Amino acid sequence: MRIISSVSINMTAHILMACWLFTSCAAPAQRLTTGDMSITRPGATAVVVVHSRSGNTAALGLRISEAMGSDYIRLETPPGAGDTYLSYTERNDKVDINPRSADLARYRLVFLGSPIWFWHPTAFIYTFINNNDLSGKKVVLFYTNQGGLAKDAIDEWKAIVQKRGGTVIDVIGINRNEFENDAALQSEIKTQVEKHKRVWINKSD
Repeated sequence: MRIISSVSINMTAHILMACWLFTSCAAPAQRLTTGDMSITRPGATAVVVVHSRSGNTAALGLRISEAMGSDYIRLETPPGAGDTYLSYTERNDKVDINPRSADLARYRLVFLGSPIWFWHPTAFIYTFINNNDLSGKKVVLFYTNQGGLAKDAIDEWKAIVQKRGGTVIDVIGINRNEFENDAALQSEIKTQVEKHKRVWINKSD
């Protein structure tokens, strides 16, 4: 029988901790071009605003934009943000994003999307919300995650929207860990968007 010493266990623990702190085991950040950041559709009365690092939440946002014929804005963030624990920002921090604000006057329906980092939506989507007037807007929250979701996370997100004048009519979330590959994930994204679409249309009229 092989005996594992406490020294070996401690060494392994320190190596894993170093990986988490400095290199992270998260999926690599998605490489983006200018065309990935925004889509404008003539006559759109809805807009999708999303923060996405690896591209999963953006994929959900793009599917929503296509299904609803809405405009699309992907928030630009500082290079490397969220790639490691040391580049992670607390969700209530004020952070750099582009655009920081947008003209939402013509939209009846606003979709706000974020990955879940450390059990909550990110500082990037919170910063956007806190810098925009959502008065009279119907709002849909959407997210993707690969780990846990805090019990109060969605209620907290809703409260921030409500403070800016918006009314949350729906929430849609997808756990990436439940799917073996990207094809399965994309299929589920399509299914969920089609399932929720009627709710969005009915409640935004």
